[in-house]
Amino acid sequence: MSKSNIIVGGFVPFTTIDYPDKISAVVFLQGCPWRCIYCSNPHLFEFRKPTQQDKENWDYILNVLKKRIKTLDAVVFSGGEASVQAEEIITAVEDIHSFAPYFKIGLHTNGCFPENLKKISPYIDWIGFDIKAPCHKYYDITKVKGSGERAFESLEYLLSQKKDLEVRTTADPTILTKDDIKEIAKTITQMGVSKYAIQRYRPVDKENPNNPKQSEIMQFFTDKDFIDEIKFIVKNLELRF
Repeated sequence: MSKSNIIVGGFVPFTTIDYPDKISAVVFLQGCPWRCIYCSNPHLFEFRKPTQQDKENWDYILNVLKKRIKTLDAVVFSGGEASVQAEEIITAVEDIHSFAPYFKIGLHTNGCFPENLKKISPYIDWIGFDIKAPCHKYYDITKVKGSGERAFESLEYLLSQKKDLEVRTTADPTILTKDDIKEIAKTITQMGVSKYAIQRYRPVDKENPNNPKQSEIMQFFTDKDFIDEIKFIVKNLELRF
């Protein structure tokens, strides 16, 4: 009998890209307070109460995980913003470890709830952490005041706990400049981050005539001098385009 009342927004039973060097399943959780313009899962923004269907969805996911116990290495909680459901993640991890104690647990987070990350941090083995902009530019992306301060507070806490994590930034050319990316790289390196990924911006509405040009999107990946500067700042840089 499962313990968790987790509110599930989606499920990917097999992936090789969501937890480093592990075959994982990804559970997408419902709810996020931020409204990032490039979010690929806007249908998960809404907050709602758990339903019987959520319970059935979670039981289904557990059954899939049990069947793939010899295939999978990890389970990743993503979103929306997974840390919204802190207590539910804890009980969900207990459900998983009741039959697969060796499964690694990953978390994708934007850090919007530092207090929740403190609760679930002991249950998490690896974290993919989104830093969206220099602190002073956060509102331009999230549309929420104080979001930058909360994100960097969360990152600082996780680093203090020696958590295994990767910081990544979606290079949105409509808001971020190369100087912004350099500022992020310098800030997180000074904080103690060693793994940083720059991710390609992908418009949600591909048919929108106001989308930036491909040359604008790719400028962060085709400018060798810029890339060399970031590599000089960050110990371990990955470009995802």
